[in-house]
Amino acid sequence: MRTSQMLLALCTVTLLHQVRSDDPVEFKALTPEVFALLNEAVWVNCSTPDPKTYFETRLFKKDNANGTNWVATEVVVDDWEMSTMYCYLSPDQDDKKSPITVMAYALPSKVTIDIQPLLEEEKESTINCTVHDVAPQELLTINITRGGDVIDSKSYGGPHVLDKRTVSHVYTFTASRGDNDMNFSCEAILQLGREQKRTKSPEITVQTYALPKPVLDVPKWIELNTQFNAECTVANGFPPENINIKMVVEDTPYDVESLAKDGAIKATTQLWANYSDPGLKSIRCEAQLFNFYNENEAEVNVYELPIINFALSSNVVDRWENVTASCYVTNGNPEAYNVTIAVYGDDEKSLEKSASTHTFTACRGTPRLPVTCTAYIIGNTDLFSEITRTLEVYAPAEFDESLCPSNPLLVEGKSKFSCQAEGHPKATVECSKDGRQISNMEAVTKDMTGTYTCHATNQKGNDTKSVTVIVEYPPTTPIVTVSFNVTITIGDPFNITCQSDGLPSPAYRWLIPDNAEVQYSEDNTSIIISAAEQSHGGPYLCMVRNAHGQSLEIEEMTVVAPGVNIGLIVGLVVAGVVLVALVVLVRYCVWNKNRTGSYWLLGSTNRPGHTNGNIPTAPTASETKVSMTEILQHGDGDS
Repeated sequence: MRTSQMLLALCTVTLLHQVRSDDPVEFKALTPEVFALLNEAVWVNCSTPDPKTYFETRLFKKDNANGTNWVATEVVVDDWEMSTMYCYLSPDQDDKKSPITVMAYALPSKVTIDIQPLLEEEKESTINCTVHDVAPQELLTINITRGGDVIDSKSYGGPHVLDKRTVSHVYTFTASRGDNDMNFSCEAILQLGREQKRTKSPEITVQTYALPKPVLDVPKWIELNTQFNAECTVANGFPPENINIKMVVEDTPYDVESLAKDGAIKATTQLWANYSDPGLKSIRCEAQLFNFYNENEAEVNVYELPIINFALSSNVVDRWENVTASCYVTNGNPEAYNVTIAVYGDDEKSLEKSASTHTFTACRGTPRLPVTCTAYIIGNTDLFSEITRTLEVYAPAEFDESLCPSNPLLVEGKSKFSCQAEGHPKATVECSKDGRQISNMEAVTKDMTGTYTCHATNQKGNDTKSVTVIVEYPPTTPIVTVSFNVTITIGDPFNITCQSDGLPSPAYRWLIPDNAEVQYSEDNTSIIISAAEQSHGGPYLCMVRNAHGQSLEIEEMTVVAPGVNIGLIVGLVVAGVVLVALVVLVRYCVWNKNRTGSYWLLGSTNRPGHTNGNIPTAPTASETKVSMTEILQHGDGDS
């Protein structure tokens, strides 16, 4: 057997390191490092041009061999020391040597991996790789693989370590869903020169999971003997198909219906709050995934609405009479409720928790006084019961400024008179002045201004009050008067006066002919012309205005030259008018014989066009006033 091994080694050396005779031969060790299992023999060789080349070593030389341009020796590696042997060129040239390191090695007896097969997502996990009985340690590398890919590596290096060792390497990582169903393993690699010796651990397939804390959704307050829904949600659990949820109420489990949607597991159940005693109850949601559990718990308040007994000492009283209201809760635990009594919405809380007695004076001026008893659950004022009793309060008739103002300001055509009185039964009110009565809700006119005496009466008493009524109204149509005549001779003085009635007193404004020089009275009601000129002829418009409206009137003034016979002018004007009237009458009669219908005859310069066969009518005086109003609004402002 030994001979076969030696021949095999020699053949290998010959085949690997044989050189051609015509190539120069370099003196050197063919491998700088040689490795052997402990107590095993290994061949070491050198290439050399000198057949006298020899080896020197502390190791036991078991055999020697040589050939053309090479020498070899077989040594036994029987300890863990790192040995250095030398290949000398020849005894005559002992300064020429080539070192060779010889080491013993031991393959691991086993490689193990320690990792939990179930990994919680987003939590740190560890992988512990252990390499047993390996040597030399400094040549060891440990790789950790996931799905065949190296995810971590540890090389030891360092000084030579004697004997075999068992070494471990721990790798920490954060588990993710990408690790699910992946194979993890450890691999030990001994780097023996150019050769690697690999030993792998068994593979472990892991499964990742995520079991977040469930979210429990239940009402905080539940009425006794009613049904309610409880909902428990596990969001982003993994794998969702393996998550189981159950609901536990006061240690009693309940069936639930689970639904997976958008990565969440939602479980719902309908519960019945049929407890013998209201109060705090515990509801727990338990989620299970494999052998892992997570839960959430909530407390709900099971309550019973209070049943109230409420009474008044009297249901009908006179004003300023005392009344006692009694209210208390008749069901459940009285300590669970608070009671308040409110008179006309004002809370007057009791000193006791579940019962209240309150005495008050019926002093409000209202015929029907609401008195309310409210019992609410301590800790939640939104849960309550209440009863309202109506107290009939009789009071004598009495005037109040808000219902019957002493000085009402009214507007004609817009306001109505109103004077009412408090009291129960309802009071009747009559107001009169100098024998004239004014009734409630009557539309007022300006002649109703004055001071009235108002009487209020009911079965409990009466009251009297003076009311001064002031009725304001818009300006009346102004009256424009001219001193002397509307036809004035040049050089004569004349005045134009405008008067209107209104409350408040109206303000006066004028629109006069262009270039007319005039003076105004202090209150603006009159225009004063000391000497008439031709420019003073034309329309004069007076406009009056107050807070309630406006009105206007126009007067046309004619200014003539001196010496003109006014009577003659008037006679000629009258004759001309009569002549025109006769001509029009004759033409009308002739025309009427040939055509039926009626037409409005205008001069050619003023005749409006026909529209859709209808004959337009002549403008009215009111339309002329509107036109002048528009002129005033766009005119030169105040006079």
